[in-house]
Amino acid sequence: MAEPKRKKQESATAMTGLLDVLSPASLHFQHKKVLQGDSYTRTLVVTAYPGELKPAFLSRFTTMPGVTLTMHALPTDPYNLVNAIKITMGEAESRMETGNSVTKERALKQFNDSRVLLKKIDEEQQKVFNVVILFKVTAPNEDLLEVRVRTLEHRLSGVGMRGRTAMNNQEEAFLSVGPWAVLDPKIFKMGWRNMPAETVAGSFPFVYSGLNDGNGVLLGKDSAGGIVLIDIWLRSGDRTNSNLTILGKPGVGKTTTIKKWLKEEFGRGCKIIMLDPENEYPSLAEGCNGAVVDIGDGTRGRINPLQVRGSVPKDDDNEKDRLYSKEEVEKGLVALHFNFLRTFFKLYLKENKEDRDFTQKHLSCLEMALIETYERFDITWDTDPTTIPNEKWPHMGHLYETIEGKQKETKYKQYWEDLELLLYPAAKGADQFLWCGPTTLEAKDEVVILNLQQLLDADEKLKRSQFFNALSWAWGVIDEDWEQRIILGVDETYLLADPETPQTLMFLRNCSKRMRKREGGLWAITHNMIDFMDPAIRRYGQALLDNPAYKFFMGQGEHDIEALNTLLHLSDKEKETIAGAKRGHGLLLAGNKRVAIKIEITAEDRVFIGSAGGR
Repeated sequence: MAEPKRKKQESATAMTGLLDVLSPASLHFQHKKVLQGDSYTRTLVVTAYPGELKPAFLSRFTTMPGVTLTMHALPTDPYNLVNAIKITMGEAESRMETGNSVTKERALKQFNDSRVLLKKIDEEQQKVFNVVILFKVTAPNEDLLEVRVRTLEHRLSGVGMRGRTAMNNQEEAFLSVGPWAVLDPKIFKMGWRNMPAETVAGSFPFVYSGLNDGNGVLLGKDSAGGIVLIDIWLRSGDRTNSNLTILGKPGVGKTTTIKKWLKEEFGRGCKIIMLDPENEYPSLAEGCNGAVVDIGDGTRGRINPLQVRGSVPKDDDNEKDRLYSKEEVEKGLVALHFNFLRTFFKLYLKENKEDRDFTQKHLSCLEMALIETYERFDITWDTDPTTIPNEKWPHMGHLYETIEGKQKETKYKQYWEDLELLLYPAAKGADQFLWCGPTTLEAKDEVVILNLQQLLDADEKLKRSQFFNALSWAWGVIDEDWEQRIILGVDETYLLADPETPQTLMFLRNCSKRMRKREGGLWAITHNMIDFMDPAIRRYGQALLDNPAYKFFMGQGEHDIEALNTLLHLSDKEKETIAGAKRGHGLLLAGNKRVAIKIEITAEDRVFIGSAGGR
């Protein structure tokens, strides 16, 4: 007998260990709440329902923070149920004849509901269940518990339901909301309701799991374990473009996510141009046999800002805040490029709004010098820029020569002297390697990383102006082939968010809108939405959220979540997801679908990810 006894003891020990893991540290039951370890809970029983229940009517409650839903559905005896319904209908008919107006109205409703239920049983052969729905609300303190309970009660009331606290029955209610299929008779009596099978089936909040386009990139899994397989080139009613915005504070895994995603898109035949201000993407280029071009070095990466591009991202016809005037559009590409140059030189030469060393008058004189410089190279408003090779364009040194010559004139002499000093670094000084010469940058590879590493320690003016210069060049490459699938990635997009020069974000907005007319996608990656909420640029920065069909929000701060909520009307659960997102987690928006996901990194992914940007 000893051996069986030992086996029983070992089994009991194992089960005790499991119960120790599952059980709370302590339970203290009070008349309307339970102290469960360090947290507080309260259970509400649904006691009233609307006359008509919509499909998945419980789904709106499952995303509420701290709310757990339990639903008990017990099959009934159809013979006894039919008899009970007939008795109920007879009682209702009696009250309809003898009661007051309020009693008659209630009796009529009860009679009609019973008749519908009887029809479903007799004619449609539907099974009927006794249903009890419970909500357990949990919070770390009593104040937050009260707030969450009131929020739940208001939301229930908004759909014609009523939740009642199980007063003096919190222990029984606590047992009834657990995962052990126990329903206390007191709780059953408090909240049971007859429902046909179709209503029970349609009430479940588990409407769908994951996001599966049937093709595309397998990013990871959602919070319920469903796969997230997404195809950004898919076009449907609510997914009209391939643009993506990723927001996340440092260290949450933005760069890792982007590298994984871009690697997969490259494997599907997509060309990639990435603007990389912080030297985070060389491993992606290496893994894809691409090229890293240092655009802080004129050897391979010079972009001559005076060379007119073959295309610009024009405004939409119905655009209110236009980047290009009607006159510029009518004059052609040279005139449109002058608009680019105005913005470029503002970024490079102007310190701030109060800077008197560079004013509108300086900008006007600079434009006169540009026109004269172009004329020296036989370039006019009517010139077709596609016919002129790189080495035949004027550059910053030629512009400087023109300004030097202007100082011989007495008119605007002070402005010409100022411009000579302001442009000296670009033509003769430390910045001449960037712009003083013909364009040497080419985009022959399928993956091209435009690296601004050498400018990391430069002042913000130089970094922003070269960033904008590279963005303009990249658009010209994209516009060369409308059939080629191409992604333009702009990392650290906040560098373009300059309240003194909103034209940079207007340019990016136009890129985002014009991309949808091509087989391309603009991917904007940055830290915080708050960077784009300055009143001077908000309406342009907001386009980074409005225009893309795809958005991925990783860990964000409180103020950034408030800004996002203003624009996107996030639910409480979505706010909680973003606020508490761990590394690699976030909220993905694909058209109208919103999915909390975890990015899954494979061993193959790590070859392309490398160490830059955070491992």
